[in-house]
Amino acid sequence: MRTTKMYWAIACKAMVISLLVSCQKEQVEPEDSSQQFNLEESDTLQMIKLGKKLENPYSVVNMRKAWESLQAKSKVSKDGEIKATHLYVKFKPKDEDELAILKTDSTLVLYDVPLDHEMSEEGEFYHDPELPIDQPTYQYASIPVSQEIPKDVEFEILEELFIPDEEIDSDGDEKSSFASKETIYQLVDESLHLTGNMDEGEIGGSATAKSKWRPSGIIRVYDHVTQSYVGVSGVKVRARRWFTTRRGFTDSKGRFSCNGRFRRKANYSIKWDRYQYSIRSGTFGQAILNGPKKRGDWIVRLGKSTSNVVDDRQQYYALIHQGAHDYYYGGRFGLTSPPRNSFFRRQLKIAARLKNDRSSYVKARRIWFGSDISLMEWRTRSDFVYGTIVHELAHAAHREVDRRAYNAVVWDAWTGPCTSLNGCNNPGPTGKNRRRLLETWASTVEIVFALQRYQNKYNLTNYDYKRNKYQNQRIDFNLYYTSAGYDMIDNVNQQQTYGIHYPKDRVKGYSIKQLEDALRGARSWEQWRNNIRNRYNNSSEQYLNELFNNWKD
Repeated sequence: MRTTKMYWAIACKAMVISLLVSCQKEQVEPEDSSQQFNLEESDTLQMIKLGKKLENPYSVVNMRKAWESLQAKSKVSKDGEIKATHLYVKFKPKDEDELAILKTDSTLVLYDVPLDHEMSEEGEFYHDPELPIDQPTYQYASIPVSQEIPKDVEFEILEELFIPDEEIDSDGDEKSSFASKETIYQLVDESLHLTGNMDEGEIGGSATAKSKWRPSGIIRVYDHVTQSYVGVSGVKVRARRWFTTRRGFTDSKGRFSCNGRFRRKANYSIKWDRYQYSIRSGTFGQAILNGPKKRGDWIVRLGKSTSNVVDDRQQYYALIHQGAHDYYYGGRFGLTSPPRNSFFRRQLKIAARLKNDRSSYVKARRIWFGSDISLMEWRTRSDFVYGTIVHELAHAAHREVDRRAYNAVVWDAWTGPCTSLNGCNNPGPTGKNRRRLLETWASTVEIVFALQRYQNKYNLTNYDYKRNKYQNQRIDFNLYYTSAGYDMIDNVNQQQTYGIHYPKDRVKGYSIKQLEDALRGARSWEQWRNNIRNRYNNSSEQYLNELFNNWKD
């Protein structure tokens, strides 16, 4: 523990100041831009500890020894042409830019931990202790010799591999140019035996008689609204045996089936990322879930049904993933996507912080260091975790809708006021006006996604999100996180329902896509309203001024 604390203490000094915007719905104070890496929080995260380095049964050298052993036992007669089929590669990305280059190659199956080591202690992430915390950890992969290795990232070839059984264990026709299936199985078994890597309970080559099996299972997370374990969709599940990985993606019920088979046990795992985004364990480490080494289905239940808040880290990651996956890969009501990964742009990083006493935020500008979004919904309800990541992604997507207008609004709302004598808590009339635009829009998206998940997907018709979709929220409750966006969609007049202290709302019938399109060119609360009126025909547009005037600076 002392070594871990010293490591994180050094890591703290590597942090830089970042420019931030947007706060959690229940607070109006932004995250302190001078806040350093939180040592106390990092101590609650357990880093994976590596065990001993294993002798590699798939190295060309050991496979040749195994073949010679089979010859000596008269199990094979001819000489075997054993040469490298794969390369075991260690990538050394110097920064997020170089890591992004690796991640844009979908053929690479990257691991944060070495593939030829035991793990002596499980944890939520791994970062090589020899590297500074602000530098990505090494990435390990098995790459076919016919595949080009990315040249823009420093790498080291750790070993030449001979993997003859990968071809015959995959789907399709079981053919190999090297030898028969039986001979290949004997060779692999012999190399495992000679290197001391036979699975516990196996004697000699007894596994050759076992039928092959396909990794599959179900990933579920406990949800406080449904009060049940529900499927987590879009999760990339990996099953690895040494240097061979099979992958599968969960469906809407959380079920998955991998794209290949094994004869022996395999190590299940989840790396909480997709091509478009990555979830960080705390501030920097990649969030992962290491499952069992087993033969058979992997049935996962994340979170505790006995707790009324999210206090399980893997449950936290799963809910964050679900919100991000729905925004990036779901229908998203035709809305603009948050920043997308590409050759010139990097994967969006989400820090899953174990806090809920400060504001969640998205950075005002993307920089090639650290995380783009810091989420601080630890120990809150599952739908709040889901809704908050959608809220922050809505800010990031707002930037994609109109970058110039968004940057101008952010400057007036946060950057300028937070560097002036007024301070972030008193931004003045202009700052308040711009904050209201930013937060009302993101809150509208948050509400719509939450209702889609719980009312439509899970058929909970009586479900209401946060103060009845902000509908029973007094005008003076919050000047920034208002109900105005959802008010233009629904047909409820709060003042008529709840009384004079609530918004007068006679606007209805706009779509959320129309509201987003009206953000183009909108640099103030009033410009957004005017764009909505001028660009669309709506029978209630005469009441737009009345609705927007409910909230005054």
